[in-house]
Amino acid sequence: MSAPARRVAVVGAGIAGLSAAHALRRHAAARGERIDLAVLEASAGVGGQLQSVREDGYLVEWAANAFRTGVGPTQDLVQRLGLEDEQVVASPDANRRFILHGGRLHALPSGPASLLRFAPMSLLGRLRVAAEPFMARRVEREESVFEYAERHIGREAAEVLLGTMVRGVYGGDARALSVDAAFPIMKTMEREHRSLVIAGIRGAKQRKAEGKTTWSLRGGMHALMQRLADDLGDAVRTGAPVRALAYDPDAGFTLTLGAGERARFDAVVLATPPRVTAPLVEPLEPAAAAEIGAIEAAAIAMVALAVPRSQFATPPDGYGFLVAPSEPLDVLGVLFESNVFPGRSPEGHALLRVIMGGAARPDILSQGDDALVATARDVLEHTLGLRGPHTRSWIYRNPAAIPQYRLGHRARVARIEAHLGRFPGLEVAGNAYRGIAVGAIVDDAEGIAGRVLAAAPARPVAA
Repeated sequence: MSAPARRVAVVGAGIAGLSAAHALRRHAAARGERIDLAVLEASAGVGGQLQSVREDGYLVEWAANAFRTGVGPTQDLVQRLGLEDEQVVASPDANRRFILHGGRLHALPSGPASLLRFAPMSLLGRLRVAAEPFMARRVEREESVFEYAERHIGREAAEVLLGTMVRGVYGGDARALSVDAAFPIMKTMEREHRSLVIAGIRGAKQRKAEGKTTWSLRGGMHALMQRLADDLGDAVRTGAPVRALAYDPDAGFTLTLGAGERARFDAVVLATPPRVTAPLVEPLEPAAAAEIGAIEAAAIAMVALAVPRSQFATPPDGYGFLVAPSEPLDVLGVLFESNVFPGRSPEGHALLRVIMGGAARPDILSQGDDALVATARDVLEHTLGLRGPHTRSWIYRNPAAIPQYRLGHRARVARIEAHLGRFPGLEVAGNAYRGIAVGAIVDDAEGIAGRVLAAAPARPVAA
């Protein structure tokens, strides 16, 4: 008599849930085990934040617009799903990136020569960066991104360069976020090379060898979500909100769905945002629920504008620009989408996404559509000389878009994992824990699948 199939529920059909479900099925097959998967999604569609809208020749992304990966789990996933021919690599011109500082756009330094010409910083500040290889040292304790950067490249560069990057990536404050959690590669660079400058020089060769590129799919980021869902087939159920989670050491986990339906599983992966996950976990382990609920997230509003290229006095160049923290603007950055990937706008038109809000401006979501569009236009008029009307606009709001990996985040996640370890087969997944990038979430799915199959026994179905 064959062993019973292991019944696993994945709650949430965003990138975390879908990639975890795919990894679970593949890992089980490699172990010669049977698995009965259920991916339960509360909304009417899959993809979570990764939604792509195709209208009138424009392709608009609601959230992330690209992967930054090389050889590894994400590329393997694309190959398994047969999406290699759908991949599009970012234009080389998109390597040019800018910063809005002092009311003007400045090209970000790409090497020592351009650093010495970088106007947003004083000559002394630039020379301090150049001296980094001689002054760098290793520090083992946890630091904020700002503390770490100040040690290596000086206060001015920490404020102008790292402060701007943290606002652009996390919508957060470099003085509040943990470099160990938010940018672990920086700590790795320090451990291995001591100097960030030396690490950058050596790392360029390694990144080239690994084939790391910025890429997306012709149909946008949601194309991957849809292909994952199609591959999982009937395992995916939309319109299936999970209302409660219970656990019995002998019977496993019981999920109560929106209509009162109850289903039993040997393992559960909660791939939902903290605000959804914490109430589900609370009856089982209040301490874990409190830790999960304490993970804050930044509110983001996005305005995408379609503009004839002839309307710009200065045409959009490169990938886009980030806004320095010193600028009196609600805008975090602007992405020149139609410059980055082909097919994002009709010929002769540009598509730009203006990202607003962040951890310091949760009130951005209360602004009406007209106010958000006006803010977007203002920054484009000031920086690119936009004149005349735009032809289309799209607006998206997310009250909890980007988790904030504050100081102590890694210790918090370790405590969450320790608390949940009392319930073999219970895992949390998503951008709130071990990495916010889409590629990092796909990578994390591999570890989750391995832990679930190692921890959760396949229990016989009760008669």
